[in-house]
Amino acid sequence: MQFAWSDPVPGDTVYPPGADAPLQVTIVNGEVGVPSADRLVAVSSPIATSGRIVGDSAIADGQVLVAGYDGPVSSITVDGAREVTIALEGLTAPIRAGLTYPVVFTFADAGELRLQVGVENPSVLPPRAREAEQDPAIIGTGPEPAVVPGEG
Repeated sequence: MQFAWSDPVPGDTVYPPGADAPLQVTIVNGEVGVPSADRLVAVSSPIATSGRIVGDSAIADGQVLVAGYDGPVSSITVDGAREVTIALEGLTAPIRAGLTYPVVFTFADAGELRLQVGVENPSVLPPRAREAEQDPAIIGTGPEPAVVPGEG
């Protein structure tokens, strides 16, 4: 479970205040000896104004609910697995790489599950690349070579 991010970032802020932050999660409904279907009904955090779940979030007994994966993942291809989109909306604080943030997942039957969710380690642009993003004309340029009088 993590806040996913795929683009390079210029510093440690992965999502600024006001942004929406998608979550990458795999939820397995499988309490041993207690067969029961459930449904994820809400997601929230003190660092967001709201949460959003898009798709059918019902989880049959022994099945899987996944969100936020870009490509094929073994848990997505399990028979009966459901894929949804889960995000925190309207962040009230920045989400930074290397930290964890409180997120509450609320289920219809199981109630609240409070977790500290980490941030996927984003690619970090080196300083020269950050400058190039702002001014593409500087790509491939460097400091002028020193000219020593009398040489040449």
